[in-house]
Amino acid sequence: MNKRAKIIGAGLLSVAALGFLGACGNKSGGTANDSDLSKTFNYIYTTEPQSLDYVYSNLQATSQLTANFVDGLLSYDQYSQIKPALASSWKVSADGKTYTYQIRKGVKWVDSNGNDYAEVKPSDWVTGLKHAVDSKSQALYLVAGSVSGLQDYIDGKSKDFSSVGIKADDAKGTLTYTLNNPETYWNSKTTYQILSPINADFLKEKGSKFGTVGVDGILYNGPFIPTKFDAKSEIAYKANPNYWDKKNVHVSNINLAYYDGSKPEELYNGFKSNKYDLAGIYPSESYYKNVDTKNIIWSQMMSNTRYATFNFDRQTYTSSTKDDKQKENAKKAILNKDFRQAIAYGFDKEKYVDQKTGAESGAKPVRNALVPDDFVQINGKNYGTAVQSALEAENPTWKSLKVEQGAAGTYNVDAATKAFNKAKVSLQAEGVEISKDKPIILDTPVDSSGKILIAQATSFKNSIEKNLGGEVQINIIKMNSDTFSNTVYYAPTAKDNDFDVKLFSGWGPDYQDPATYLNIFSPINGDMINGIGFESKATLKGEDHGVAAKKAINLDDYQALLDTANNEYTDLNKRYSSFAKADAWLIDNVLAIPIYQDGATPKLTKVVPFSTIYANGVGVNEYSYKYMKVQKDAVKATDYTKELKAWQKKVAEKSAASDK
Repeated sequence: MNKRAKIIGAGLLSVAALGFLGACGNKSGGTANDSDLSKTFNYIYTTEPQSLDYVYSNLQATSQLTANFVDGLLSYDQYSQIKPALASSWKVSADGKTYTYQIRKGVKWVDSNGNDYAEVKPSDWVTGLKHAVDSKSQALYLVAGSVSGLQDYIDGKSKDFSSVGIKADDAKGTLTYTLNNPETYWNSKTTYQILSPINADFLKEKGSKFGTVGVDGILYNGPFIPTKFDAKSEIAYKANPNYWDKKNVHVSNINLAYYDGSKPEELYNGFKSNKYDLAGIYPSESYYKNVDTKNIIWSQMMSNTRYATFNFDRQTYTSSTKDDKQKENAKKAILNKDFRQAIAYGFDKEKYVDQKTGAESGAKPVRNALVPDDFVQINGKNYGTAVQSALEAENPTWKSLKVEQGAAGTYNVDAATKAFNKAKVSLQAEGVEISKDKPIILDTPVDSSGKILIAQATSFKNSIEKNLGGEVQINIIKMNSDTFSNTVYYAPTAKDNDFDVKLFSGWGPDYQDPATYLNIFSPINGDMINGIGFESKATLKGEDHGVAAKKAINLDDYQALLDTANNEYTDLNKRYSSFAKADAWLIDNVLAIPIYQDGATPKLTKVVPFSTIYANGVGVNEYSYKYMKVQKDAVKATDYTKELKAWQKKVAEKSAASDK
């Protein structure tokens, strides 16, 4: 997803992912007064956090928790506007390269018992950024090229951290960042936790145990403090009594029960019995016909993208039953652009999404590009329009395909067949014979306890095997939850990726610029390059095993397009147009296969509509339960629709005002 934690898991069911984040301070959904509100919120979590080191970890399983525990400089409000958090104000230099923040006075770091540890001070942010480098933070990509001197320090060209463009004056209460180039979206980056504070004394005291999962692993300055971490059982928080903005914390206790995804009906039954205050419901399940339709709410679209990837340089086959020739053939096929296009064109994404949302949602959740169509504008037109034009210029096939979201525009069996036939000719020249008797076998892992995930993987299998005439075989490998997570999400190096095709990846934006999506596959420092079988130059140790595979798919061409876009700082229309060309290259070369966006799914909820933070997927603030109100009865669909219109109007008004 994320973000927020940008590496998004398939089964993660945060409040953000369910699309109920938004922004009405008004009471709604039938809520008349505070007596109708609950002080407790009961829900689920689906993935065990491996760390609470919020500066190091880029995983959603961490940020869903720590966004509630630690505040940063700024935060989005309920209307997608950036507001002061621990920075009470800020100034930007005339050249746009220097940001100076006035740190709020009197904010305390507290321990798990709520006892004061120290005051939050500007130098805590310096400690935080240095710790990010020392720990090799998974989110360094976000700031390495932004902050003056930081990349040189990371690369070891500078040994003195004082050469980095971050300066604190504790006496004056100011924190200053100096950037390499102007970034109009810099403030949005501060809502991501790599730019969060850490108390130096506590970090030294904890040493390697800083961020250990447990109530004493970190200090707290945010709206909540954890009280319990019971692995695969329960996580619980309580409101921080010393929180600087506690007037906006309306829930005293958060209880999250572990849910493994094996029985989707448990969510509905839990909501009915008041065990949960929020539940995703699945039209494909038999119980759906019993759900009270007046309470079914279809959530809004979100900005994160769920996508599939190939492993371009597979080295591990622990889970595979293929013989050596089958392994070799699959690897050669994956490196063939026409073969990848055949998979992409032959993939019925709408049926895949139906396994989760039901046929009622149609193609609404389908996404055909990594970056949302309307994420930015180019000369008054949606960004997606430029991507479509670039695709048509790159490949005539795209004149009969559409990259727009919310439509099955890339599903075309004729195009898949033509691409596959072309691939077979070129692969035959490489010694790869493809037939029904000798199919290309692609291994894809799935969590054996994830009923919906298995259904989605099966849908993918059916599409590809049917549309490519049985000459490609999808081998679904069921794994227990821990093995699946380690294989799909937590593989420490590219070598550890044990699959040919991975269906359950996701990414959400860090800031309002296409770079936040497209840079993730940069061979220089891409955060998700590991997930497609490559080490980036930033993480490479020793010889690069993926050199030949990178060359085979022309990955340097993609980097060149990224460089052109990233080096344009002044003309945003030109910058975004350049990114659209990089986006088109990614799609046409099938570096990833975008599948769907979260949202457009039916839910039951007691969360007061639009009572929480809305950031359009940027940063981690949407994972915070700050502002959230929970009513005692289910929200009615009619009330939700009414509040949605009012909220959308308010968002538009505030956005227009901020642009002036």
